[in-house]
Amino acid sequence: MISTIFVQIAAYRDPDLPATLHNLVERAAKPERLRFGICLQLAADDPPHWGTSAFPDHPQLEFIRFDAAESRGACWARRQAQGIYGGEDFLLQIDSHMRAVGHWDELLLKTWKECGDAHAVLSVYPNGFQLPCRLQTSTLPVMGACGFDTNGILKLRGISRFQLPEEQPDRPIPGAFIAGGFLFGPGSIVSEVPYDPELYFYGEEIAMSARLWTSGFNIYAPNRLLLFHLYKTEQTDQEHAATHWGDHSNWHHYNLCALKRVHTLLGSLNNAPASIRCFNDQPVEIKPFGLGRKRSLSMYQQWAGIDFKTAEISRAARDAEFKALKA
Repeated sequence: MISTIFVQIAAYRDPDLPATLHNLVERAAKPERLRFGICLQLAADDPPHWGTSAFPDHPQLEFIRFDAAESRGACWARRQAQGIYGGEDFLLQIDSHMRAVGHWDELLLKTWKECGDAHAVLSVYPNGFQLPCRLQTSTLPVMGACGFDTNGILKLRGISRFQLPEEQPDRPIPGAFIAGGFLFGPGSIVSEVPYDPELYFYGEEIAMSARLWTSGFNIYAPNRLLLFHLYKTEQTDQEHAATHWGDHSNWHHYNLCALKRVHTLLGSLNNAPASIRCFNDQPVEIKPFGLGRKRSLSMYQQWAGIDFKTAEISRAARDAEFKALKA
């Protein structure tokens, strides 16, 4: 019996979504193992070929559709897509503008098994690609801490650590941070660490990193290239793709709510800027989207080399040099 993968995608007015879906289906070793759950957010005047009329013919492709005006941001959309999850063995959360290597599904499962860890999560900022499908394959990335921004939120960065093919690691690389656009692990993540729809965009990744780790999951960067992401600098030939913050004048409200929520989760609210700390005098209710109970936040900070209250970052965290996990 083959392992099944739930592919979760939040797509906001993205002209590349159909091409992403076609690429994933066509390049999969076993397309029948895939079940897609898509939160499709389109405006009334978006062209038909951005939507379902251009999707591949796949028996397990399901979507929930919203008018773009109803959308409350990326994390809200990720949570809507999770509602389609049907008990598949694995969860793959990706963005709506991606490309994959050949037989990516088999290689993804192979890479996960190479962790030798039933609680492994694979995640990294993927290398980029240029349209239609020119992949950047010369280096292998890992993830490190970049610094705290003016809102007191930890920013992350991708580091091109290994030259390929000569420096390809034998095993996945232990890490401390996840990328929202490429997250793979056991399907139980959906129920154990459900995506928080009240987050907006900023702070999403460090919040989810801490929640996963304290829930007993261990984070690794893949030791081989699997998926690729279309970054803004590589979109010159693409049709205009709108952004939520560009379309919604009230996005600042969503963002401030989310930033206060992240600081509350990470125990750093007293150190947040007044604009966040004093926003909305109602107490922040985080359950059921809080930290896990298997490991403490202080343990995560020690592992990650981060102090959320003092905004200190270790050199190891900046350079993404994490010691191998003990068995």
